[in-house]
This record gives sequence, C-alpha cells and structure tokens, in this order.
Amino acid sequence: MGRLLLDTSRVSYEVSVNPVPKLDQNGQQKFDRETKNPMWTVHLYALSEGSAEVINVTVVNPVMPPVTVRQPVLPVDLEALPWVNDRDGKVRSGVAFRASGLNPLDTAAA
Repeated sequence: MGRLLLDTSRVSYEVSVNPVPKLDQNGQQKFDRETKNPMWTVHLYALSEGSAEVINVTVVNPVMPPVTVRQPVLPVDLEALPWVNDRDGKVRSGVAFRASGLNPLDTAAA
C-alpha cells in the first residue's frame, strides 16, 4: 500500500508528552528498517475546528525531536498507517501515525 500522507494545513499540533525512545518488547530502542534511524514516540494534541484528539506519533529521526510539553509543532511528512491484528480470535484495528520530524513553531511571531 502507498503512503497515506496527511494534510496538516488545517490542524494545529502541540506536544502533550515529551519525546521518548520507542522501545521493543526487550526494552531496547527500535530502529527503522529502511533508514536505520532510531524511532521516538511523541504524543501530540491535534486541534482542528471543533475537535481535538491526542495522537501518538512515531518520529523516525537520527536525534530525539527537540520539543517539550505545550510547544506548538508542525509534523514533517505525517502519515497514517492503518493496521489490523488478529490474535487468538480477537481482531483489533487502528491507525498509527508516523513522521520524519517535528518542526517547532515560533509562537512569538504570531
């Protein structure tokens, strides 16, 4: 399946939980298979006209995103990754979010 890139122009994003390394089941940091870059987990508030949601975004980047709680950001190459898991007869599904970076926004210029 191709990439499902999201239009971020009508949504504002704010960091709700500081970035942390994305860990595997053994407690080791995960790395992207293609780029070999480390993966980081960041929770963002996604705010749009009349709605708000917290999304968990995996950022694939050589360095931890230099952002902090309550900081407005713009996700770079934000994509949605639908998934389905069938385990022990129980089907679960959802959408994962992934970005190649987070650009901090300058709120003083607003």
